[in-house]
Amino acid sequence: MIATGHQPNLLPGMSVIGKIASADIFICCDEFQMVRHGWVNRQRLADGTPLTVPYDHRDRYAPINRVRIGNDARWRAKIAKTLRMEYAAAADPYIAIIERPWRLLVGLNVALLHRLLSDLAIRPEWVTQSHLATGRVYGPIVTDDPTELADVSKRLAAMTAEVGADVWLSGPTGKAYLDETPFHERGIEVRYFDWPEGAANPSAIERLRVRKELAA
Repeated sequence: MIATGHQPNLLPGMSVIGKIASADIFICCDEFQMVRHGWVNRQRLADGTPLTVPYDHRDRYAPINRVRIGNDARWRAKIAKTLRMEYAAAADPYIAIIERPWRLLVGLNVALLHRLLSDLAIRPEWVTQSHLATGRVYGPIVTDDPTELADVSKRLAAMTAEVGADVWLSGPTGKAYLDETPFHERGIEVRYFDWPEGAANPSAIERLRVRKELAA
């Protein structure tokens, strides 16, 4: 039984979706700290076009599930226009989600991710970190100090055990920070999802181009 996890980013990149597709259980890591200049509130398409949702900067160090969307509502029309231009009618379900009156960033991102996984026929069991007894963790997930990430490895191992998995599938960057000891202590194997270093990694919504071409 393979478990993996990731922050609920905005329309995640193909590497994240590929990792989720390789697992039986996906843990939506909504308790990790918001990271400035990360991918929780922004994404890019294959041609470099950015997608950005403004967030309330008073929440820039809060857990992701408490980050509020900013007051500038123009982002909805801008993203909707971009998606409609890029993907035609295939973008309509995503635009309908974006146009809802979300107040928390996590609500928007989770709804979009559910839709994206459904469209790509990727159906792992979905578990939310904040709903797990062992999931509560607060602190940075991007840092040059590995000691600051020690508790993250322990929590990830505990969550993997709690959901009944015996394999944790980490992203490729996990090789730089993940402490495998707490996993091995629980009899959990650690694997790393293979994504070529430096390879393009646009939002997996790019797969909708196929639907646009078929409809043309």
